[in-house]
Amino acid sequence: MTLFRWTLIWSLVVFALPLWASHVPRDPSTAPTWTVSAELLRYPLSDKALQMLQKALQISNAGDHNGAVKQLEKTLTKCHGTGAYVYSLLGVEYLKTGQIPEAVDALEQAVKLLPHDASNHANLGLALVMKGEYHRAEPELRRALDLDPHSAVASKLLNALEISKAVRK
Repeated sequence: MTLFRWTLIWSLVVFALPLWASHVPRDPSTAPTWTVSAELLRYPLSDKALQMLQKALQISNAGDHNGAVKQLEKTLTKCHGTGAYVYSLLGVEYLKTGQIPEAVDALEQAVKLLPHDASNHANLGLALVMKGEYHRAEPELRRALDLDPHSAVASKLLNALEISKAVRK
């Protein structure tokens, strides 16, 4: 793998991974106010599912990303109907653990469940870049920008892709 590609990938990771946190509620007393999309409201969470997701976030915040993956996979099997929340988080945890094909699969599921969520499209674009599938990443990043024109992450990723295309020509 060329030095340019590694540099591109890691600079993209630094910009894009913070996106994942927008899907799951944190402690309301410490978190900024956020809104829930109408799409996400179609997937209500039981108390058990919410507790399992919060546990996964705690594990991830502690730096145990493999443990967070296991907790999220457990949540999917024990709490049906949590995919809209879990696939997005799972995709990011797979990215953090270097499991790129799994990240792409999970984020594709997240995009299917929440097609109007800009962060899912941006994270899928990142995963596709990391997988080397630039031709598939570009439309995802453009869709993320269509949904959220202020998404600095999607914009930076798309600019990096365009620079990469220009360098390869």
